[in-house]
Amino acid sequence: MEAGTKQHSQKLREFTTQLAEKLKAAPNTPVQPLRLAVRIGAESYLLDMATAGEIVTTADIAPVPWTRPWYRGLTNVRGRLIGVVDLQELSGRAPLGQEQSQQILVFGPALKVNAGILISRAFGLRNIRELEELGATNNAALPWEMQRYRDLDGTVLTELDLPRLVAAEVFSSVGI
Repeated sequence: MEAGTKQHSQKLREFTTQLAEKLKAAPNTPVQPLRLAVRIGAESYLLDMATAGEIVTTADIAPVPWTRPWYRGLTNVRGRLIGVVDLQELSGRAPLGQEQSQQILVFGPALKVNAGILISRAFGLRNIRELEELGATNNAALPWEMQRYRDLDGTVLTELDLPRLVAAEVFSSVGI
């Protein structure tokens, strides 16, 4: 394994460990509107930590025949088969290139779906109260995209509603 890859894996493990510790401590702390910030291709998103499970390095994804192009296939995450979705392509945007799909955000148990979405990277936590609200997306074709916000660095982030995503008919229609 190259030194850069080893260092990247170590940083990812540290980030995931810190995230897990924050999630564990969450029931014992006052409710704050914290969201996980992730980049998917050129877009930035916010995810409710209660629905986000864990972030893993993109491993071997086994393609599944007769599925839509946005359904990349299955991967094994600690003995659990996870369906991997390219959310960008599902949303009608250009599919993520291999260099853009470095990690998988596995959905949390609350969603009761063994699935995850490809992400380029996670880049921290954001408190919604500290963000400038830009308004609702109002895109009926993408009901899982909710509000848009701007952080202190000027980054525009779209809040993703993962329960709405998994409830969407298009999400469960993976077969051709």
